[in-house]
Amino acid sequence: MISHVRLHTATVPMATAFDHATRSRRRSESVLVELRVGGVRGWGEGAPRGYVTGETLESTAEAVQACDLAALADRIDWRTFDSTVASVAALDLPELVDGPSAAAAVEIALLDAVCRRFDRPLADALRVLGAPARLHRTGPASVSLVIHLSRDVASTLDDLGPRALAELRHVKIKVADPADAARRLSAARDRLPAGTRVSLDVNGSWSPAEAERVGGELTGVAWVEEPLAPRSWPELARLRQRTGLPVMLDESCTGPADLHTAVDTGAADHINVRLSKCGGLFAAARLAARADELGVGCQLGVHVAEVGPLWAAGRALATEWGLWQTVEAGRGDEWFPDRLTRPAFSVDRVRHRVMPLAGPGIGIEPTEALLRHTRCLATWRPDSGWRRNR
Repeated sequence: MISHVRLHTATVPMATAFDHATRSRRRSESVLVELRVGGVRGWGEGAPRGYVTGETLESTAEAVQACDLAALADRIDWRTFDSTVASVAALDLPELVDGPSAAAAVEIALLDAVCRRFDRPLADALRVLGAPARLHRTGPASVSLVIHLSRDVASTLDDLGPRALAELRHVKIKVADPADAARRLSAARDRLPAGTRVSLDVNGSWSPAEAERVGGELTGVAWVEEPLAPRSWPELARLRQRTGLPVMLDESCTGPADLHTAVDTGAADHINVRLSKCGGLFAAARLAARADELGVGCQLGVHVAEVGPLWAAGRALATEWGLWQTVEAGRGDEWFPDRLTRPAFSVDRVRHRVMPLAGPGIGIEPTEALLRHTRCLATWRPDSGWRRNR
């Protein structure tokens, strides 16, 4: 049933940079998979980030081309919507596609095409997973405000206006210098309503000694995200014990093995779930559901500069499930002056929320503005396999 696949890389300049403790991003870097099922086209995206999973744009593209799509298609029961989605959910994608970003791109493209073929929204595919009823909620999702390193906390919040400030439920502040963490936290707490939570994201840049030294000054912080080098399990547990700081893991947690290690060692209170680093929509959903079972809170995050299919698939998860401590939506409306998708990326910046996307599929299509920044690397057909474009 998979009749044609095209593999693209997308590199789109950003109008404004995004800075955190270990990276400054000024352009998007995504792999796009364009896949046809029964004449219906679907789009998927992976966002390789070396500092998170060790992937690059090149390695992710190679991983997609190494995938035996004919073998993948043979494992899918194409008769009905439910049977197709259930068999996609049952695929061992890490066995078929090497690397989480490549797996995410292939899976999202496949789900988009399948949902469009049956005229169903992506939310219906999530329901086929059979998650516990307590996880389900359909409707708008409140989203975080993220303040990166090159932005002053006080002026960013002062510029919001009274109503937008009052509607904020969570602010995430990027920090690097431990000595500056308390000041940035205090600047936010001085301006926000009492019920608004504030977290700090360190991106793994502090030493254990630095984190312990500054921990006592971070009064009222909701959590500190990735305070130490990734997977510093004993040191993370010791930090929580000695300072009482709630810890969220991001780079340290890309799948179930990391989650269980974090729980077994006492290294985390929360995890940041992102579709691309986890291997796709279903992998991210399952990781979040398992964390919830274990009493670990979840943030639904995004990679900086997702260009379309990733944020659209993430929005389905954000608006269909209600277990999230908070949801990140990204700032594609600021980073990309041209509309990369139809409908365009949109966030209510006054009420700080996103609405479900209308189907079918993931609910968006790439525009010519996005396609101008893509390069088609290879094409796949059932009779000839992968062929690289020259």
